[in-house]
Order: sequence, then structure tokens, then C-alpha cells
Amino acid sequence: MTKLKLTDREKKLTKRLFWRNMFLGFDMSYTRQQGVAWDWIHAPIYRDIYKDDDQYWEAMKRNMEFFNTTPNMVGTVSGLAVSMEEENAKAPKGSFDTAGISGMKIGLMGPLAGIGDTFFSGVWALIIMGIAISFAKQGNLVVAILPLVALLPNLLIRWYGQKYGYKIGSQYISKAVEDGLMGMFTKASSIVGVTVVGGMIATLVKVPVIFKTKINGTTFELQKVLDQILPSMLPLALAVACFVLLRKNVSPVKVLIAVVLLGFALTFLGITGA
Repeated sequence: MTKLKLTDREKKLTKRLFWRNMFLGFDMSYTRQQGVAWDWIHAPIYRDIYKDDDQYWEAMKRNMEFFNTTPNMVGTVSGLAVSMEEENAKAPKGSFDTAGISGMKIGLMGPLAGIGDTFFSGVWALIIMGIAISFAKQGNLVVAILPLVALLPNLLIRWYGQKYGYKIGSQYISKAVEDGLMGMFTKASSIVGVTVVGGMIATLVKVPVIFKTKINGTTFELQKVLDQILPSMLPLALAVACFVLLRKNVSPVKVLIAVVLLGFALTFLGITGA
């Protein structure tokens, strides 16, 4: 592992981010997930980066977007995002495409969540639990310190992910800006971000159709017919409808309430259900 030297300012910044990122899960919402917490965590960092009030509040508004990943893995995204914000502050006004920052966050949050959830919840937790049960059966007091052992990978990944994300990002992003490669990076990250969001629609948005009826002695199942036309067609239609309403400046809360009421109505009519 290559040793990275941080300046005094960078050391102070990464330490501050490290501790504030511990609160990523303190404020969750249906519409933004960890977006509000992200802004709270990075608010003093943005204030340090953007001395101009307009730039500061633009960064705060821009980052008040949907974000959701395993908290243990957020350091890498946070470090990269901060290094990109710094390049935006240094670049001539309008020359840095901030869409690349959003694209990077969206593109990384999904894969990192998959890795983090699998390791911490599916692998590491089971290993520690198995060892703890073994010691507990023997009455061994070592079981009392196992939570500290379990915490160690969490802290290491948070710290080094953030440190390397920030430092490597600051080195290569500045070079990309100088060489004119930032536009390509922005476009690529946007494509990855859209792909991730599309995958999330197919896997996370559920509209289970349970409507069945008899037609000439044959059971007609609406869900099977829809799947033959296009798998996950209804989740896609629902997501697109919500997107259109949001683009028309309809309040996210109103959209959420409409979805809930629609779900109740379709379930009451026996069309959808668990």
C-alpha cells in the first residue's frame, strides 16, 4: 500500500470527515435516504472550500440528492466527492461540470453498498457470532472483547477508504481537468449512475399483481401476461410516472402520498398484493 503524505490541512479535513461520517444514518427519509445526513456531514467542509455564499449554498442544494450506501463504505465516496468539490472551487466559473460529482456518488453507492452489506452483514457478522457463541459456551470472558474486534475492519475501511479516496482523487481529478478529460469522466459517471438507478428500479420497486380469473375454464394470471410483454413493466411505469411528476415540480411528499393511496386502492380492488 503506497504511503500517502497529507498536509496539515488535509489531515485536519480527513479527521473531521471521518468522525462526521459516523452520523450518516442519523437522518433517513423516503425521498432522499441519506441525502440530508450527507449535507450535514459535509456542510463545514463545503464552507471551508467555498468562501462565496452563492457557491456554498449551490453545493449544499446540489448535494441534497438521493444517496444511499452502507455507512461503513461511505468514506471512499466522501473523500472523492470532497476532492472534486475542491477542483470545482479552483476551476474558472462554469468550466467544471458538477454533474460528474453526482454521477460519481450515484455510480459508486450501489456497488459499495453491495460489497459492504455482503461483507459486514453476511460474512463478518456471522464469523464473529460463531466465535462468540463458542467462547460463550465455555464461559470464556474473551467474548466480552469480541465487539471491539468486530469494529476494527469497520474503522479501517472508513479511514483508509476516505484517506485514499480524497488524496488519490485530488491528484488525478486535477490532472483530468488540466488534460480536458473531465468531460469524458462526467459523461461516463452519468452513464454509470443512470445504469445503477435503472437496476435499482428493477430490483427495489415492487408492484406484485395478484389478479386472477377464469376465462373459458383457463386461469388467467395478469402478472404472467405482463411478464411476457416486459418483465418489471409496472415498476418501470411507476418510476417513470414519479419522475415526470417530479420534473413538473410536484412535491416529493405529494408523489409519495399518491403512490401510497394508489397502492391501497389497487390492493382493495384485489389487483395487487403481497
